[in-house]
Amino acid sequence: MWAKLLVSSASLNQSVFYLLPDFKIIYISTLWFYSHRSGVERLFVYESVQSKFLSSVVPKVKAMRQGVPNAACGNDGNVDCGAMIMPAQLDIIEALVKDAVDKGAKLHCGGKKNSSLNGQFFEPTILSEITPDMRISKEEVFGPIMCIVTVPNDSDDECIRLVNNCDFGLGASVFSGSQKRAQKLGDAIRSGMVTINDFGVNYLIQSLPFGGVKESGFGRFAGPEGLRACCLERSVVIDRIPGVRTSIPPPINYPIEAKQGLNFGMSLMKLMYSESIFSKLAGIIGLIKNS
Repeated sequence: MWAKLLVSSASLNQSVFYLLPDFKIIYISTLWFYSHRSGVERLFVYESVQSKFLSSVVPKVKAMRQGVPNAACGNDGNVDCGAMIMPAQLDIIEALVKDAVDKGAKLHCGGKKNSSLNGQFFEPTILSEITPDMRISKEEVFGPIMCIVTVPNDSDDECIRLVNNCDFGLGASVFSGSQKRAQKLGDAIRSGMVTINDFGVNYLIQSLPFGGVKESGFGRFAGPEGLRACCLERSVVIDRIPGVRTSIPPPINYPIEAKQGLNFGMSLMKLMYSESIFSKLAGIIGLIKNS
């Protein structure tokens, strides 16, 4: 029995935020806090606004409260960032951050396990000056790490090159004061979804297909495409004209006479696929002679 296979690595969300110089910084700086849990891995910040962006977002991340969100566990429940699910992930994240810092990334805050808490907590972290040779720019993090890639000279072309230089491509967002500019950038991004001047809403619109490209999965769920993914397509052919049936011409029916059958087949190919009218005529003559 055949079954359809849908692979959508929704947790491998390679969402990317592009911070263009003509968009309001204050709105952008709040996005990561609501989105890192769904896998926003990289932020591409244009060079002319990076300093302003960092001065806005670093204090917010430093002020994040980490702990157990459940008040029944002895906490007041006022928590911004929780713990990791898997213990091994702490070591993976720590190794990725160390590799980045060793290769020149700038650590603004966090970067280590939270030793003041009993549990699998990794401090909310901001890294800037991320470059393609760093593991963290190519591998999934699955943790509270903000990776900032500088787009030199505010170049749209360089931004697209940097963004697409990745094995993942689930979702992306482009932010700009110019919607036309943002849409042009979005059109060039290799991802399963793209949102212009917003984030995450594509998942809320159930009429849209959800899924990624490259190593972020294949197939879709939601939308008409998602419904079709749950179906088994089948081709059905019914003859419309009574008495008209497909038959095997004698020259290529068993037992086949080699020379006649070969000439008949070559003539049939000329008739069906040749672009020249003269070759098609030659094919018809060949069919007649070898019938």
